[in-house]
Amino acid sequence: MIDMARININTFDLNLLVACEAMMQERNVTRAGACVGLSQPSMSNALSRMRTLCGDPLFVRTSKGMEPTPLAQMLGPPVRDGLAKLLAGLNQPFEFDPARSDRNFKLLMSDMGEVIYLPKLMRWVVEAAPQVSVRALQCPRGQYRNALESGEVDLAIGFLPALGAGFRQQRLFSDTYVCLVREDHPRIGKTLSLRQFKAESHVVIELSDSGQQGAATPLSSAALLERILSRKGIGRRTALRVPHFTVVPAIIQNTDLLVTVPSSVIDAMPGLRQVKALPLPFETPPLEVKQFWHQRYHHDPANRWLRGVIAQMMSERGPTLAPSSKGVK
Repeated sequence: MIDMARININTFDLNLLVACEAMMQERNVTRAGACVGLSQPSMSNALSRMRTLCGDPLFVRTSKGMEPTPLAQMLGPPVRDGLAKLLAGLNQPFEFDPARSDRNFKLLMSDMGEVIYLPKLMRWVVEAAPQVSVRALQCPRGQYRNALESGEVDLAIGFLPALGAGFRQQRLFSDTYVCLVREDHPRIGKTLSLRQFKAESHVVIELSDSGQQGAATPLSSAALLERILSRKGIGRRTALRVPHFTVVPAIIQNTDLLVTVPSSVIDAMPGLRQVKALPLPFETPPLEVKQFWHQRYHHDPANRWLRGVIAQMMSERGPTLAPSSKGVK
């Protein structure tokens, strides 16, 4: 009888089971060793260790060769089944077939990111992976790390400079800020001076979690702009604060207010007409828009496929993915 108190599964050498299974099949130490890549002395050593653990000789020399003891015969079927299941698990295909998959991908992005990226992404997905579904999610930027690390989401897309250690990233395109004003603005023509920028009233896009920015929280493009203005000592009067981009077009078209946004959002703003985009009268660093994923999922075939689709999608036309707004100058 095996003394289970003497066998610690955490330190047990599974290779001993492989050796015993080979011995059950071959009934010869030399041939069994050859089957598992062991020399005759190494195979004998493995059997000796197993005999010590089991307190049983397991295989006894007879006129017909090395025959199994009753204990070895009892252990044979479960050992054989266990090794077969282990081998099947290790050898199962680790691949992704988009044409057959019904995977649900979850993406983190802003409301404007959804408008910019999702239309073309879904055209790609519907054609290449008709059973695949995509879910766009939003959460406070301070929760991006946990969402990616836990696997709650597959990718985050956007301007997220604080996502660093533990995350992989791929640059998609470089963006810059522009100032939007209505085409017939009474005081601003084809250019915008610093004096005008300071004198006019502005709309500020203030995301719901912008007041909770910490050292480890990814800055939004709007929050970064506020930081740039503060460092440069540039003041502006804020007439209106809104929590998202989508309400901005109607406000700019019907008032003399200015709004500063990344240039990539212009073509994606629904209903944007009779508005001109002007360069800012001061320098700002480029906005590097990237896709991010956690190191855990770097080799996941499904995640790799989605990243490749997004990268290819961006390379075709750059950041502008929606129909152009003909009224934007």
